[in-house]
Amino acid sequence: MRLLTASPILLILLPFATAAQVYSWKDASGKVHYGDRPPAERQVQVRQLPAAPSATGDAEAARKAAAERQFAQREKQAGSEAGQTPEDPAQTKIRAENCQRAKSTLAALESGQIRFTLNEKGERVALDGQLREEELARARKAVADWCSPPAGK
Repeated sequence: MRLLTASPILLILLPFATAAQVYSWKDASGKVHYGDRPPAERQVQVRQLPAAPSATGDAEAARKAAAERQFAQREKQAGSEAGQTPEDPAQTKIRAENCQRAKSTLAALESGQIRFTLNEKGERVALDGQLREEELARARKAVADWCSPPAGK
């Protein structure tokens, strides 16, 4: 019965017991030996071994790493909301291409040329009257969205 109550205590103290001293020495032939007790009449070098990682230590390290990642993500988000982080170069390129397309579409609509679109049946329909005004409004909004700096800059 006493063995059952002593077992959990020994398991808890086991990681601390593994952080023991290790002695190293060379014999007459120059061979290096290691042991947990120093040899008699020899000069030894004492080395302190680190404690073996425990399951709770690993869990704590994982929790700490997750907290640091979460903090870094919040900082990045806060910086982007404040407009402090530069836009990704790939996003900048896409934005410039979309701006150029939007300007081209707007210029074509404003030129006065007859433009066509497809209706729900797949038939070509000339853009005129209200339909043309709606397309112009969409094109102007696209130019404003794509050609102005991103929000927060």
